[in-house]
Amino acid sequence: MESIGAVVLTDLKLGAAFPTRHPAHANSAGYFLSAEGCDILRSADVVLSLDWCDLGGTLRQAWGPTSVSAKVIQVSTDHQLHNGWSFDHQALPSTDLFLAVEPREAVAALLEQLPAGPAKALVPRPASADADPPAAAALHVADVARGLRQVLENVPTTFVRLPLSWSGELWDWDSPLDYIGYDGGGGIGSGPGMAVGAALALMDSGRVPVAILGDGDYMMGVSAFWTAANARIPLLAVICNNRSFFNDELHQERVAVERGRPVENKGIGQRIEDPDLDLALIARGQGLMGFGPITSWPELISALQEGLNAVRDGKAVVIDVRVMPGYSPSMSRQMIRDVAAE
Repeated sequence: MESIGAVVLTDLKLGAAFPTRHPAHANSAGYFLSAEGCDILRSADVVLSLDWCDLGGTLRQAWGPTSVSAKVIQVSTDHQLHNGWSFDHQALPSTDLFLAVEPREAVAALLEQLPAGPAKALVPRPASADADPPAAAALHVADVARGLRQVLENVPTTFVRLPLSWSGELWDWDSPLDYIGYDGGGGIGSGPGMAVGAALALMDSGRVPVAILGDGDYMMGVSAFWTAANARIPLLAVICNNRSFFNDELHQERVAVERGRPVENKGIGQRIEDPDLDLALIARGQGLMGFGPITSWPELISALQEGLNAVRDGKAVVIDVRVMPGYSPSMSRQMIRDVAAE
């Protein structure tokens, strides 16, 4: 890529596939393309897709319903994994060249044909003020990331789950084991099972498994955490608790706009409050260590540090952090987009 001046985009639906601090990594990863990512894609004359999830949908994000101006090369075996009745392959892209092989085979063959280029060093992360408490009284998902960076500095970590409210600029990946990806359906409830299974696979690896979950995802699959307690599987689970099935709030906002109904009713049937759930108590009731609800920066740092120490001692830990609802701009834009206008 150095030899031909290519740039790289990555996606949070898939595991860490490229070091995000490399100079060729052009934009923060997300569940959808950001406005900058769309600009980068539209500026390309050739798009090489290496097992990208939903290539057709991504090209549509960048170009809309118009024809794609770049040549598109797709490298994937997805057509052998999916059934047409479910459409879980998403939109089929229009490609100029389709290679039905694993990316590693295609990349190895491509490298043999390209001239060798000078290696470039990774760009270090700019200095940040992570040690300072957040300015706002209420915590946000970005504050959870700041707290984790402070506590997990120099600790080998594998993120085994991230919520839809996570944004790519909150963390950098340097290794394929830094992040294992999301599930294939985009629903909720799979997070606890994925987290416990991945933590089991990582036992004795020297890595700390960290799962960042939403409260809806946590509650829909919470019984999976009993397995972690029963089988003595170390795991640090941080619940970004916004007291809502917030994903569905955005879906209901979109439907309200399309049908001319009051948008302020979007929280009906979706808010998880009155009464609030005690997520830490639910964890303790299954034999895990539970902290929270956490509502301030000092409490967050203390709970994360104590939780990390417990995981190192072989414990499974759940930390309930109350955060404000919200998604990244690219996520929100796609959730409430006007489909009829497309």
